[in-house]
Formats: sequence, structure tokens, C-alpha cells
Amino acid sequence: MESRSYQEQLQMFSYLKQQRDVYQNQLEYVNALLANILNTKVTLENLKEGVNVGDEILIPIGGIANIKATIKNTEKVLVAVTQDVIIEKDLDGAIEFLEKRIEQHNKEIQFIRTQLQNFEVNLQKTSQLLQQGYQQ
Repeated sequence: MESRSYQEQLQMFSYLKQQRDVYQNQLEYVNALLANILNTKVTLENLKEGVNVGDEILIPIGGIANIKATIKNTEKVLVAVTQDVIIEKDLDGAIEFLEKRIEQHNKEIQFIRTQLQNFEVNLQKTSQLLQQGYQQ
């Protein structure tokens, strides 16, 4: 393999690794978001099944701190649609909204995994070409 071609393959290998790492980080981020949404859905389902007005609950106010609070309304939930927009929904509407978000996140996770597999295949091919060029 010519020196120039070998250098191009090295650059391609480096680029593919960087892109794979970007997608890997994105996958971790989306998985964390999904876990949060799933936890929220379970909490809403539990609220629907067994929490009454006047019940005492703990509300997280930071990483390791909680405060006690009393439930005033078990019928309405404030749901963040975007970072800047919060809407009020009934419990069933909030759960339905979360189910749609879960579906969207699962699709995104599948897309990212497919991209990661493609990068891995291309990294293996490029690595083989580099090894062949190095041995010559």
C-alpha cells in the first residue's frame, strides 16, 4: 500500500472511531432519558392505583435531599413537553404521553444501535486494510 493511501486509511480509521464514540455517548444519553421516562410512568401508574388526596409523600429536591409533602390532587399531572413548556394532563393522558415518548426513544435507540454496528463493521474493514498495508 502506498504511503499516501495508508495515511488516508489511518485518517479514516480515526474518523470512524470518533463517530462511533459520538454515537456511543448518544446511546448512553438516550438510554438514561428512557430509564427516567419509564420510572416516571411506573410512578404515575402507582399514583393512579394507590395514592389519595392527603397522603404524605417524599419529593426529591436534589441529589440526596427530600422533603415531605401532602398530595392535594391525584387527578392532574404537570408534564414537561419541552424544556420550556409544561402542560397539565389527567393521569391517563400523562401515561399515554409517556408511552409515546417511550416509543420514540426506543426507535431512536434502535437507529443509534444500527449506526454503531455500521461503524464497527467499517472499523474492522479499515483495520484489516491498515494491517495489510503495514505488513507490506
